[in-house]
Amino acid sequence: MAVFADIMGRLHGADIWAGVAPAADAAAVQGWNGDHPALLRLAAAPGTRVIIDVGVWKGQSTIAMAGRLRDGGIDGCVIAVDTFLGSPEHWGGEGLFATRHGMPDLYATFLGNVAAAGLQGFVVPMPQTASGAAAILRRLGVTASLVHIDGDHAHASVLQDARDYWPILEAGGHLVGDDYHPSWPGVMQAAREFAGFVERPLRIEAPKWIIQKAGSLGAA
Repeated sequence: MAVFADIMGRLHGADIWAGVAPAADAAAVQGWNGDHPALLRLAAAPGTRVIIDVGVWKGQSTIAMAGRLRDGGIDGCVIAVDTFLGSPEHWGGEGLFATRHGMPDLYATFLGNVAAAGLQGFVVPMPQTASGAAAILRRLGVTASLVHIDGDHAHASVLQDARDYWPILEAGGHLVGDDYHPSWPGVMQAAREFAGFVERPLRIEAPKWIIQKAGSLGAA
């Protein structure tokens, strides 16, 4: 696919999937709300090409959206942004991820899960901080029709992620966030504040929050 090849080339210079073995236990990729109907619908919407998934964990949302691109015959890709170190709430001896000499092995887990789904030609991994990735993508001139934010859930972090990725979002595109729920008051506050800042309606398809940029996807 041309879009995948273009983005992979810009970010990595070559296809990074060579030699990645499919995970043996990826039948049920652990995650939260990654296959939400709103994500599946928007991933396959007319005009969708590049999707940015910020905070991908083990790949549930990335795999769900990339699968929609593949199944719909869409020339597109998902840029998967994550430090692959886990969020603060994931640490504490609960066994949510494997480690190697104390280092989380989430990147290898993610790659194996994507490979097991057969979606290597639709996913471009980007092991980076959310802000670092946004800066790189802006410098390279990459834009997206859909951005999904599910990284650090602190109020300031959610607000910063929205601010960082809004300029990358194409006219008519959708910014989607996760966990609009009273158990995450900082997320709810950030979503409301950002919608007010950009003067766009905030739509809730719990637990997803959605803000659409003015304009039409694919418009000149």
